[in-house]
Amino acid sequence: MKRITCRWLHGTAVLVGLLGAGAPSDAAQCTASASSIAFGAYDPFSAVPLDSNGSVQITCDVVTSYMIALNAGASSSLDRAMVFGAYRLNYNLYTEATRTVVWGDGSGGSASVSGSGTAVTFPVYGRIPARQNVHAGSYADTLIVTVTY
Repeated sequence: MKRITCRWLHGTAVLVGLLGAGAPSDAAQCTASASSIAFGAYDPFSAVPLDSNGSVQITCDVVTSYMIALNAGASSSLDRAMVFGAYRLNYNLYTEATRTVVWGDGSGGSASVSGSGTAVTFPVYGRIPARQNVHAGSYADTLIVTVTY
């Protein structure tokens, strides 16, 4: 079993996804990278949640099976929040477009995502719930993507 991790930055402003780190040398070599989720401007008076998408890309030199987990970011649980100073803006990430299964590490009711192949892109579905009373600012969170193979 090998693990690779990459940091993933996303938030309400347009942000740049960060780098995947290579795995130790052994049979398969994989890398991970992620494209940021840019939610854009959040309207606290809107009755509809604000949705956006990003992705996680896994590239391996041979066909390999793996499991992809996302940590909680700045939160202590999978009730995620982006931060701006002392202020928080709740959001979450999901494994599918209906946004019912939280993408996490498999604990606390969340799910990790499994896959296999040499170059696969997995969509990540983000949602900020409607009608949060928040201060104006640029909110962001950084997550760690862990790939176990």
